[in-house]
Amino acid sequence: MIRIISITALFFFNGFLIRSQTDKPKLVVGVVVDQMRFNHLYKYQERFSNGGFKRIMQEGFNYKNTNYNYVPTVTAAGHASIYTGTTPSAHGIIGNTWYQRSSKQIITNIEDNNELLIGTDAADSYGGSPRNLLTTTITDQLRMGTNFRAKVISVSLKDRGAILPGGHSANAAYWHDWKSSPGNFVSSSYYMDELPNWVTKYNKLEKSNSYLTDSWSTLYPIESYIMSAPDDNNYERAIAGKTSATFPYDYKSMRERYKEIGAEFQLIWVTPAGNSLLTDFAIEAIKNEGLGTDEITDFINISYSVPDVIGHTFGPQSVEFEDVILRLDRDIESLLKSLDATVGTGNYLLFLTSDHGSVPVASYLADNKLPAGIANIKKHEVALLSHLNSKYGTNQWIENFDGESVYLNQDLIKQKKLSLRAVQQEAADFLITLEEITGALIASDLQSQSYSYGMNQMIQNGYHSKRSGDVILIFKPGFVPNLDPRITMQNIKGTTHGSGYAYDTHVPMLWFGNSIPKGKSVRKVSVIDIAPSIAQILNISYPSGATGEPLTELFD
Repeated sequence: MIRIISITALFFFNGFLIRSQTDKPKLVVGVVVDQMRFNHLYKYQERFSNGGFKRIMQEGFNYKNTNYNYVPTVTAAGHASIYTGTTPSAHGIIGNTWYQRSSKQIITNIEDNNELLIGTDAADSYGGSPRNLLTTTITDQLRMGTNFRAKVISVSLKDRGAILPGGHSANAAYWHDWKSSPGNFVSSSYYMDELPNWVTKYNKLEKSNSYLTDSWSTLYPIESYIMSAPDDNNYERAIAGKTSATFPYDYKSMRERYKEIGAEFQLIWVTPAGNSLLTDFAIEAIKNEGLGTDEITDFINISYSVPDVIGHTFGPQSVEFEDVILRLDRDIESLLKSLDATVGTGNYLLFLTSDHGSVPVASYLADNKLPAGIANIKKHEVALLSHLNSKYGTNQWIENFDGESVYLNQDLIKQKKLSLRAVQQEAADFLITLEEITGALIASDLQSQSYSYGMNQMIQNGYHSKRSGDVILIFKPGFVPNLDPRITMQNIKGTTHGSGYAYDTHVPMLWFGNSIPKGKSVRKVSVIDIAPSIAQILNISYPSGATGEPLTELFD
């Protein structure tokens, strides 16, 4: 009798374990905050609401030592790496733009002239697609793993922030069209021939217009923003319609100026209203697409672009940036409340991270006696061409000099019967002598050697043999590339990103919801570990190029 009871109890216990282990979230929510550094979670946390970032941090799991493991740290590469579980060396998105040798042109990451914008008021506007992405994404794997019954929707203000996370097989990707429509959310003919009825109805509400009838003042009294520089300082750009980068921002008067320059609805990208607009649209997408309403797991990506635009314009030290993060916290709270109501508390899994960080404004660093400088790209290009001319004879030895990447004229080198590797090395050896440059790796070595640590490894992880340049440069910490050879430090305003230094690589990674334990870890991990972790949670295959590893703490 005792044995029978024990076996029965064991069967019940094992059955409970099996049910617990096979319970899957009804919806996976990927939140990417463009240009959010890890420390922003703590710098402003005292004024976060209890239901936004703070709720996720207190109830979920916090990886405090999450870093990108490649360069360049830019938006397109970041979004691609998060969702493919690998680096640009495999997925091929080596930047927001890159030089294409075959066409001898700069192309964008999602550029596709075979597709048209859907939902715009302008005729024959080109759309975009994920065709430049060379591997599958975790969202592709979810679609395939459910015989394409799972729904995948991706939304952002930026086209690349929507298209790349959705992968090749998303049901839809939507982004904000400020250029040729009255602030509509649009898509591409890659996904659809016309917008769904719910998107058309949403666009008719003219939410972009509604959000721009107000003004932007700080959430709290401006004198209380003690974690930021004074509102009126020398490190920020004044945007159209303003003579200074100071509060308040009157949308009505500024909007007229933006309209004059053909960018009326771009104004929303430089205000916290852009985050609220995207949150509204994401919530509508979840409801109208019925995401998370059946036994098949669905996926939505929400990529918040406003912090990136604010950082580039005002810098991370600004009151504007602090206020945007504080207000984004309220948007996250609204999103979580909606998910609780529509999908159900505990029925969804959410992760939150960023596509890159940012360097403090170089002039701000210099004024505070911290390492900073300007890497004058045009001066470097002129100096290198002069050196190569003196070595090999006057000719067009450089096809493109794009910041950290130098594309040599390989056809000319072949025509002159020179060794490509020798010319690459000659260029690298010269460039390393310049003051701002601390390292230079050549393509021949990146293809033939294996670097196991440090910045060299990060460059190799970001290098793609078909798309990257012949020489990849490393600038000093705090040095920012600039194309204007006459610019002075005092004229550097707003931030940038792209390096392999901690200010650009160290980002938040939070997990929350279905089956996620409470806790935190300082173990060094990477954003490329997100996709394999989701694959394990959902019991689906890894993305085709995945090199990341599952985050073991989520399964303890």
